[in-house]
Amino acid sequence: MPRLKPPQISFRAAAMIAEGKRGQSRVVDSLKESEHLFRTLTEKSVAGIYVVQDGRFRFVNANAASYAGYSAGELIGKKSDFMVHPEDREAVKLNARAMLRGERASPHEFRIVTKQGNTCWILETVASIALDGRPAILGNSMDISEEKRTQEQLRESETWYRTLFETTGAATMILEEDTTISLVNREFVKRFGYTREETENRKSWTEFIDPRDVDRMREYHRLRRIDPEGPPKNYEFRFISKAGEVRNVFLTVDLIPGTRKSIASLVDITELRRADETLKIRGVELENKTRELEELNAALRVLLKRREEDRNELEEKVLTNVKKLVLPYIEKLKKGRLDPVARTSILILESNLRDIIAPFSSKLSSLHMNLTPRELQVASLIKEGRTTKEIAEFLNVTPSAVNICRHRIRHKLGLNNRKINLQTYLSQLP
Repeated sequence: MPRLKPPQISFRAAAMIAEGKRGQSRVVDSLKESEHLFRTLTEKSVAGIYVVQDGRFRFVNANAASYAGYSAGELIGKKSDFMVHPEDREAVKLNARAMLRGERASPHEFRIVTKQGNTCWILETVASIALDGRPAILGNSMDISEEKRTQEQLRESETWYRTLFETTGAATMILEEDTTISLVNREFVKRFGYTREETENRKSWTEFIDPRDVDRMREYHRLRRIDPEGPPKNYEFRFISKAGEVRNVFLTVDLIPGTRKSIASLVDITELRRADETLKIRGVELENKTRELEELNAALRVLLKRREEDRNELEEKVLTNVKKLVLPYIEKLKKGRLDPVARTSILILESNLRDIIAPFSSKLSSLHMNLTPRELQVASLIKEGRTTKEIAEFLNVTPSAVNICRHRIRHKLGLNNRKINLQTYLSQLP
C-alpha cells in the first residue's frame, strides 16, 4: 500500500492555528484570574454575598452563611427564603422585584430566623446576573442587628427622656450656644404663655429676661462654656411672660454632657416671693405691736407694783392705828368697873375690830403657820415696837409669860443662838 502523506497546510494557516491556541490559552488564563478574583472578593468581603437561581442558593460565601448560624455548604440548594421571618417574606419579595426592575435603588431591611432560633436583621441589595447562560440573582447583605438594637435603645432613650422632659413639673428649655431656644416643654407653654411655634428655633432666651438681669445671665451663659463648674447652676431672675408680667423665677441650668447646649428648668416662685414680702411686713408689724405691748406691760407692772405698795401701806397703817390708837383703850376699859351691858359691848367692839384687822395680819400668819394665835399676837406687838412690859399689860399676862412666848417665837423662826434683833427681823417681813 502506498504511504499516505500528511496533509500539507500553508504557513498562513499554521500561523492562524497557533494564534488561536494562544488566544484560547489567554481566555483560559483570564477565566482563572476572574474566578480567583471572584473567590477573593466573596471570601474576603465584609458583606454577605450569594447567588440565587430558580429560587435556591447556588453560591453562598462564609459571611452570609454566618449571619444565620449555618455553614455555606448547608445552604447550597436550599430555598432562598426558608430563613426569612414569616412576617417579612411578602415584603422581601416585593422589594427584591422592585430592585431587579430598577424601581428601587435603596437597600431594604428584613428579619431572618437563625439556625439557633434567634431573630437577626439583614440589609440587602440584589441585582440580575447570568449564571451558566441562565438568569440568576446576585445578593449583597449585611448583618445590621447590632445597629437595630442600638437604634432601638436610642429610640427608647429618646422616648424616655422626651417623656421626662414633657412631664416634669418645671418649665424646661434646651438652649443652644448662640442663646437660641431649640426646645421647650408644655409646662413652659402653660406657665409663660409662649407657644412652641413662636419659640422653638425662633427666639433667644434673652428676649424673655428682664433687662435688669440680662447682662448677668449672658455672662453666666458665656462662662459656662469655658468652665461648666464656674458660674452658678441655681439662681433667681425675673422672667417676662407673654402677658407682660414680670415673674420671679428660680433657675436650674447646666450643660448637656458632650454638647455645647444647656438644659434649663424654671420654677415660678412669684407667689412665694409675694408671700415672703407679706410675711416680712407682718413680721415688722408684729415686732412693733410686741414692742408696744412690752412697753404697756412694763407700765402696767409699775402700776401694779405701786398699787400693791399702796395697798400694803394702807393695810399697815390701818393695822398699826387700830392696834396703837384703839385696842389699848379697849383694854383699859375692860380693866375698869363696867356694868354687864357695857362689858359686853366692849367685848363685841374688840371682837369686831380684830375681825376687821385679821386679813391685814394674814401675811404674817400665812408665812408662819406654825406659830400659835398667842405667839402671832405677841409677834405682831413686838413688830410694832412694844416692850415686854407693854405687851404684858396689853395682853393682861405677866412679863415672864411674854418672855417665854418671845423665846418660842425665836426658836420657831430659827433665830436661836443668832444675834438678830427680833423686832428688826419681824419688821422686815411683809
